[in-house]
Amino acid sequence: MVGKINKPSWSELFFDLALIGAFLSFGADFNKEKTLGAAVELALKLLLIVWSWEQVTLFINRFGDPFGDEEPRGALTYALQLVSGLILLAVVVVSVVETAPGNTMAEINDDLSFAAAATVLTVGLLYELGGIWRPRLKGIANRRRNAAFVAALFFLASAPLADAVSVVAWIVGLLIVILATLGPGLGDTLKEFPINADHFSERLALFVLILIGEVFVKTVVTSHLIDQATVNVLQLGFVAVICWMLWSTYQHEILALGMPDGPGPLRGWSAGHYLLAFTLIVASVGLVWYVTPDVTTPVGDWIALVACGGTGLAFAAIALIRLGAGGSGAGRAAARILVIAGVAVAIGLLAWLATPSHWRVGVGALAVALVILNQWRARAGRDASPPQSPAPAPKA
Repeated sequence: MVGKINKPSWSELFFDLALIGAFLSFGADFNKEKTLGAAVELALKLLLIVWSWEQVTLFINRFGDPFGDEEPRGALTYALQLVSGLILLAVVVVSVVETAPGNTMAEINDDLSFAAAATVLTVGLLYELGGIWRPRLKGIANRRRNAAFVAALFFLASAPLADAVSVVAWIVGLLIVILATLGPGLGDTLKEFPINADHFSERLALFVLILIGEVFVKTVVTSHLIDQATVNVLQLGFVAVICWMLWSTYQHEILALGMPDGPGPLRGWSAGHYLLAFTLIVASVGLVWYVTPDVTTPVGDWIALVACGGTGLAFAAIALIRLGAGGSGAGRAAARILVIAGVAVAIGLLAWLATPSHWRVGVGALAVALVILNQWRARAGRDASPPQSPAPAPKA
């Protein structure tokens, strides 16, 4: 029932394990072919996985958890559980299908197109069954199902097409399903089918925590996979500090405020999380290069620019989420976060422009700067907050 789910369920947390596995493979793809086409494909795959994760979250938020102990067991419940498992499988296939030897990042057709179609089809099937499971939510179930099935046609059609046309088909398919969630009808959808704000904001926060944690985990795992005599523990420490500062900023500026009210702020808030996911992937690529610069081929001068610049873009995405959420002091809070983003990008540029590139110094300086700037952001935010009125004294 609507509003029944207040906290992330255990089955949702299991779904997050697939998300962790999917994102651990991201970045390895980009290392194989550092081109614009590779970056575009990475972005498209990322958007599809984020969308599927969001749809499962919204489904459980509105319809309930088919794995919950309080749900009566029957053929329909088991069918919902089976489809949920198929979504997990499809997401994993999308993330790893092109990491196999012999595949190139330029190919966005064939296996990957079929995996993408399977992902949106299984999500559409989940909502089709959900409309039968919860008849009073059949309206939104039909909308999500129809959008998913139409998008699947574009993904299937992309398989035999030339690379450039295939990319266009992917973009159209993604736009269809994303606009079905965040498009012009969002306000009416929220009125007719409200969502549990506490559950949704906590799920998105956990999503961000997974991505930020994955950045650090990927650097540690990669450092064990390459043939080098020693691992620079100080560099791993700097990466940990950078990740912690990212999470601290998100926690205090976004999570603490919860989900915004109204379709406009919610649309910007949700879209900002899509952008944050991609910027964190960019940062993870740079930070992996920083810890293991010879993981594929020497990247030298680009390490500081990608690591610091990607981190700066992630802070900029957090600023956009804060601005989109609105509320008192949103502009000032976003401006403070943008200052941090600008400093991060500037450090990366300076280290990149140096001859030779001082990428070790640059990323280390970024970690130190983020600690100082994060303290400044928190203190400035407290100073800008209106004073609290004292509580009235109890009457005798």
